[in-house]
Amino acid sequence: MSLFQIFSDGAADIPSDVAKQYHISVIPFYVSLDQKTYQKEIVELPLTTFYQKMIEENVFPKTSLPPVQDYIDSFTLALEQGKDIICFTITDTLSGSFQSAMTAKQILQEQYPQRKIYIENSWAATGSQYLIVREAARMQQAGYDIDMVHSYVEKAKKDSRIFFVVGALKHLEKGGRIGKVAALSGSILNIKPLIVLGNGEINKAGIARSRKKAMIKLSELAKEYMEQNHFSISDFTVTLGTTNTPEEPEIFSEILKSDLPDIELIEPFQIGATIATHTGPMTLGVCMNKKFEAYL
Repeated sequence: MSLFQIFSDGAADIPSDVAKQYHISVIPFYVSLDQKTYQKEIVELPLTTFYQKMIEENVFPKTSLPPVQDYIDSFTLALEQGKDIICFTITDTLSGSFQSAMTAKQILQEQYPQRKIYIENSWAATGSQYLIVREAARMQQAGYDIDMVHSYVEKAKKDSRIFFVVGALKHLEKGGRIGKVAALSGSILNIKPLIVLGNGEINKAGIARSRKKAMIKLSELAKEYMEQNHFSISDFTVTLGTTNTPEEPEIFSEILKSDLPDIELIEPFQIGATIATHTGPMTLGVCMNKKFEAYL
């Protein structure tokens, strides 16, 4: 196995068993439920507590990116072991995590000039970021070196996508992440806003008038993306993410399989506090990322 350590910030929502399986080190975001006290997501603040506060008590949480020192502390452990580093962050259009990691790199490279440190702006978030990191780990286990992984990431992040539906736009508005989806209104006739994240940008993707119709439309969007770019769905790994509706991925997966019979769906995951703070509850998405073999 190539001697390098894979890191990701907590925005990737990598399931703990996957992180353990692939030896991925996660650097968490901080979340506050009272506007004052910030806790490390999952490490100090369980998701059960987070969602209970958000939904039952109608709390609007706040997030804070991992500080430079958190990156320095985590990276130093690997560098001291003689390992190179590749670290994935949420797209820099949604957070300063990438810049925080870059600052840590600049500081540490003076101390460890012989080591390679790649900081990857994933242009993604949550499940699409997770899938890119997972693919990097698969490459590592297959014996590819860190430069090959970096080369893969530069290609894959352009093709990675999330198509998702949110329950309402109020959390995006509160968090200042409304951007190009501002024209959508989730308050009129119970409309469900549909959103796409690709190339680091959030854009509106349509509306639906029920959860079931939203799933159908999201599946159609995924299929259209494949067809318009002449992609084969068999080249992609796909997963479904949800905040607080664990029953929906099973329903959604059947719709996707109908539109894309060759789809490879891995286990669904729960969207974490870093992302849910901005999307709110009732978020459901399909996350797609090209396998490294597709670029060989």
